[in-house]
Amino acid sequence: MQIFRRPGRCRTKLLVHIDHNEVPLMKLTVVASLVSLLLVSACATQPAPKADPQPAPEPVVTLPMDELMAQLEPLEQMGLTVEKTDGGMRVVMPGAMAFASGSSEIDPAAYEALDRVATAMTALSAAQADIVGHTDSAGRASYNQRLSEDRAEAVRAYVAGKGVETARMSASGKGEAEPIADNATAEGRAANRRVEISVTLN
Repeated sequence: MQIFRRPGRCRTKLLVHIDHNEVPLMKLTVVASLVSLLLVSACATQPAPKADPQPAPEPVVTLPMDELMAQLEPLEQMGLTVEKTDGGMRVVMPGAMAFASGSSEIDPAAYEALDRVATAMTALSAAQADIVGHTDSAGRASYNQRLSEDRAEAVRAYVAGKGVETARMSASGKGEAEPIADNATAEGRAANRRVEISVTLN
């Protein structure tokens, strides 16, 4: 393709001379330009690849027994004995902590511990409690039997007052029949005066 300038009287004319041999080359150039534009447009409109979704973290499952232990083990810091049993936990509350001598009225010093027992049973709807009162051998056996029953019933009533169904708890007394220490000593008698709360999971 050549461009010529032809002088005229009033204006200059531009004449474009196209060599016929150049026409195929121009066509190829135009086609190549169009193809390039189409490729650029396709790349621009192509959506970005999606990242592989990350698997959701597995939920942490707390077993009922672990929950029960977490609820009751702090009672050891309050002076109670906590033991693991088959299917549950046993809490041993010293009689001197919960009751005055010869009384079945719960001492306020025991409220915090019994509140935690109630909290554990509320959190675990399948939990059931067997509450057993014990005494030492001082006094008549019949009196001790009755006192142990009344103390166990008092504990059940207190825990029920915190929202735990009474049907989930049993209360009984063993009197002086099941000592865990020697009644011949003051220390032994103190150990025998106790309330045991066995919490089981069904």
